[in-house]
Amino acid sequence: MSVEIIPSIVSRDFADLEKKIKILDGRVTWAEIDVADGVFASNVTFQEPAILNELDDKIKIAVHLMVELPETVIEEWLAVADRVIIHYEATDDLVNILEKYQKPHQEIVVALALDTPVEVIAESADQIKTIQLMSIAKLGFQGEDFCPVVIDKIEAIKAKWPNLKIVIDGGIGLDEARDLISAGADGLVVGSAIWGAIDPLKALKELQSLK
Repeated sequence: MSVEIIPSIVSRDFADLEKKIKILDGRVTWAEIDVADGVFASNVTFQEPAILNELDDKIKIAVHLMVELPETVIEEWLAVADRVIIHYEATDDLVNILEKYQKPHQEIVVALALDTPVEVIAESADQIKTIQLMSIAKLGFQGEDFCPVVIDKIEAIKAKWPNLKIVIDGGIGLDEARDLISAGADGLVVGSAIWGAIDPLKALKELQSLK
């Protein structure tokens, strides 16, 4: 199965977000918008779900909620996104969130911070389709260093829950992508390796060619 490259977008305003979505249009199936609240993640980014309705694109939108108590805002984002990623560490109500919102036409992805062991999802594993493993220590920023310990977590999930889809997010360049694909990752969320390149589309194509 091919590995999906999912460009991530960290923007403070809609104009920048829209510009990047237009660059990607027709070139990827998914784009992921990072939403950081300055509490759970120290950065503050775009946080206006209703405006996403103004995007004129064919790309599926994933929203990565790096926010405290995602259950307080999840409905607003589900109204405009094709899937929403929430952090295990940000809520004490994960089981109820999954029971309420995980549906065939809308997916709730569970993200784990770098230092969170995979075993924490045991109680909810049968309700989860996709797990997103952070491969950077500091959330909400692009350009952070990749932490290879995430590869051990991929192997642990494959051993315990072989049908769970695994997406890796953070610090991924070409070399890291190759290692993660070899380890069994199903999707790679990539930010600075695309947007920090002289030619973002060329960088995207190089990553996509690794499939």
